[in-house]
Amino acid sequence: MSMSEEDLVRALDNELGHSLPHRFSVGSVSVATGVAVLSHGDRFVNVFENDGSFLLSFHWRGRQQAHGMTSEISAAADSARRWVEGASLENLAVAYPFVKFSGLQLAYERGTAVEFQWAALLDLVKEEEQTFRDLVVLASNNDFLKQFFPHLGHRFALSFDEYSDGILVAVFVRRPGWFVIFGDGDDDGVRFEGDAPRIVDYLVARLRDQISR
Repeated sequence: MSMSEEDLVRALDNELGHSLPHRFSVGSVSVATGVAVLSHGDRFVNVFENDGSFLLSFHWRGRQQAHGMTSEISAAADSARRWVEGASLENLAVAYPFVKFSGLQLAYERGTAVEFQWAALLDLVKEEEQTFRDLVVLASNNDFLKQFFPHLGHRFALSFDEYSDGILVAVFVRRPGWFVIFGDGDDDGVRFEGDAPRIVDYLVARLRDQISR
């Protein structure tokens, strides 16, 4: 049987000891899972309990940076404490190997997320993704475009930076080697289309104009 949120908070606080400045608090209510939160500054950890297992989600600056699962409540409490007190991802994982994070999450911590993402997309288009290869390679070689954060899925898109959730512009494939950018509204139709070099030139001009406004 799972703990209530209040019982989970008490149990985690007991593991920390009463002399520490940071205390757990009750998180969002869940019917099946107890949730406790430890936070300090721009860092927080969610601890979920379910049938004796503790699932942790480590956050920094509004983004999830790592996750993990342990059966030891002492490990859950102490890893949360270390995180909110400023432990790095790599140091946290050395102390608690159950803590897992991606290369991109580590790059966010190091301040190199934009560079990491471009490199990851280049690896992808060179090894697997054929559709956007020419466009991604050309864009990555453009000093202006490579300052933006790239996305690649059913379309190639750019955000202002690694912390922006919004998309500045998205490029779709019309046919092999030919790309299209649609208008901002649902009924605006095609705004621009062309091959990879023309699209890169258009992206530079459009984004320079948007930034200068």
